[in-house]
Amino acid sequence: MPVPAWQPSTVAGETPLAIGRIGSGPDPIVAVHGITVHHRAFNAIAANLRHLDGVVGVDLRGRGKSGKPPSGYGLETHAADVLRVLDQGGLDNVVLAGHSMGAFVSVQTALLAPGRIRAIALLDGGWPRREEGGYAPDAAEGIARTMSRLTMTFPTRDAYLDFWFPGQGLTFDTIAPELADYYDYELAPVEGGFRPKASLGAVQEDAEWIASKSPSAEAMAAVACPVALVRAEYGFMPGTTPLIDDAAHDAMVDALDVRVDLLLAGADHYTMLWGHHAIAVASVIDELVAFA
Repeated sequence: MPVPAWQPSTVAGETPLAIGRIGSGPDPIVAVHGITVHHRAFNAIAANLRHLDGVVGVDLRGRGKSGKPPSGYGLETHAADVLRVLDQGGLDNVVLAGHSMGAFVSVQTALLAPGRIRAIALLDGGWPRREEGGYAPDAAEGIARTMSRLTMTFPTRDAYLDFWFPGQGLTFDTIAPELADYYDYELAPVEGGFRPKASLGAVQEDAEWIASKSPSAEAMAAVACPVALVRAEYGFMPGTTPLIDDAAHDAMVDALDVRVDLLLAGADHYTMLWGHHAIAVASVIDELVAFA
């Protein structure tokens, strides 16, 4: 699979935002990534989209090459940042595709500026606020592990792959090009090696915000646009409870205008973005664009 040719640019402001653009049409899909990553998480999905106007991928503040203020995160801030991206690009009436935290940001953006969002694809995120916390009950180990790497220095880029795929001996020369590009973009050179670009403080503040302040099912009912809902069968790791469990799924279907509802058999929260799962997700987004 070829690596998408993202064209980088910056959205100016007190907190600059790094974005990547594929294509130059007037109606790109706007892609919003998860809590610890960046826009290259959409590499495989973007490569499989049939939508001719391309994709705009956003590095949310605190992640990727965007600015990383010490505080001031949360869904309302990220939604306002997405609108800044639309303003700079002269974009209105767009389709948003959000994975994980990006799905929460997409819901918040649709609530903040309903006239500018014509549809949203929620990819394993965006469920109504759970009073007991922001994740499924047994997901604590998974989120703790993914956050732990943000304080770690890896002596080589290949050592970073071993964190994700322990004992498999994978290297940047042997993994799929779209994955190599994703992991390469994620790492910044530091003294002693490499470290992920995402700010741990930003991730922690956003996780707390989602758990305590993200929209309830009642608030989500105000989202007026069509929705595509794509769920992974498993949580952060194979065999674990999905992040969107049956109760969350039912609440989302009741609250939102869900036009496409897909469960990705065999996928977990991460693998749903890659390989044959990415083909299925891209097809759902194309279907959403066609009728939105």
